[in-house]
Amino acid sequence: MKKISFICLSGLDQFIDPIIEGLSDDYIVRKFMIRDQKEIYNAIDWADIIWLEWCNQSAIIGTNYEGIKGKKVIVRLHRYEAFTNFPSQIVWENVNCLILVAHHMITILEGVIPGIKEKVNCRIVYNGIDMGKIAFRKRETGFDLAWVGFINYRKNPEMALQILRKLVDIDKRYKLHVAGSFQDSCLKVYSDYVINEMKLQNNIKFYGWIDDMDKFWGDKNYLLHVSIHEAHSYAIMEAMAGGIKPIIHDFKGARDLYRKDDIFNTIDGAISLIRDKNYYSDIYRNWIIDKNWTLKNQLEEIKEIIGEI
Repeated sequence: MKKISFICLSGLDQFIDPIIEGLSDDYIVRKFMIRDQKEIYNAIDWADIIWLEWCNQSAIIGTNYEGIKGKKVIVRLHRYEAFTNFPSQIVWENVNCLILVAHHMITILEGVIPGIKEKVNCRIVYNGIDMGKIAFRKRETGFDLAWVGFINYRKNPEMALQILRKLVDIDKRYKLHVAGSFQDSCLKVYSDYVINEMKLQNNIKFYGWIDDMDKFWGDKNYLLHVSIHEAHSYAIMEAMAGGIKPIIHDFKGARDLYRKDDIFNTIDGAISLIRDKNYYSDIYRNWIIDKNWTLKNQLEEIKEIIGEI
């Protein structure tokens, strides 16, 4: 059997384990958590097929390595890399396929590397979730909103707090449940201050990092997703698969991914969606299935790409 190296900087392997498991029957697969340049070279030398997870420093080093020539090479770009100069340092002639997780990321990447689609075979493979592991139940309108993800400036917590304050003015039963940890101490200082000044202490709860997300989703009515940019969010997929109504800020690319009825532009727009009596758990889950955003479909497309390169 052919050998595949999954090469990833230490701490950035959160999206590849299901893929590795899904390929393990057909290939000899190893995950290399990289700490230095030599480890990248060793991982490349070991394998026939190279998967460079994230289009970042490890992909730069890997594609510039002489030993990668003649190997089959896949680079997967998620999101943040397209807003850096990393892609311009990749030796694209050594790459057989660039995988992106959403169509709008190609447009953004072209702003960094004009003509990228002529330099390398670009393929869209959406993220996929294991539908068998997402507990579904029919839900209804209510007062419990979830926020899921690391808390940083891109996630736009300021807007979330403004929305929560307006909701609490309407009904004091509204609560925001935050599953995630702060990545910036300044933002935490701001959030603590504003929560106190807005008198929201009884309406927001921080859980930190959550291992049992199925339990966390259990009693939630909405996912409040206010990011200023995403590629293809796992949090939104998991919420919808569980029958939870998503309330999605209109970032670039959102309208290509989600139902227009679940997207808002203004704080008042978010309030309207939350207060709207229309609630369709079956439609939210079926959206994921109909879009083929499942782990099964993701693995099928990846196997097809590997077979072609």
